[in-house]
Amino acid sequence: MLKNRKNDLLYLLNIIEYIEKINLYSNSFENPEILYETNDQMNYNAILSLLTQIGENSTKLSDDTKNEYSYPWKEVVGLRNRIAHDYTGINIFVVFQTIKYSLPSLKAKAYQIILEGITENIFDKLELFSAKESNYYSHLEFSKFEFL
Repeated sequence: MLKNRKNDLLYLLNIIEYIEKINLYSNSFENPEILYETNDQMNYNAILSLLTQIGENSTKLSDDTKNEYSYPWKEVVGLRNRIAHDYTGINIFVVFQTIKYSLPSLKAKAYQIILEGITENIFDKLELFSAKESNYYSHLEFSKFEFL
């Protein structure tokens, strides 16, 4: 399927949802070792899966969006590839740093792209409204889109 900028809304919504779930699974931990060991690594493994999905959705974003909105997209995809192809070699400290320092800026960038995409009629408001009504996107802050 060819990458179409109008389809980027779904991928951006997914990225934000996955980031919010990662925050939910990791917020109570101030130490990467404790995060890694908690619940027999269930939280950590879920986070790795979600990071992989963030990278996967980033690969699906159109070149127009990636070119217009500067972000280290290659690093996001690179982490996805590292997790997907070298699962046992993932450094828990790198994952923890990514959660604490990289994901907040990616989330902010995704919200910015959506807001500007809706304002510029690149994305469909009805599609965003439909996402708001969906249980799937229960962790998004739709209040950031005052027109909904």
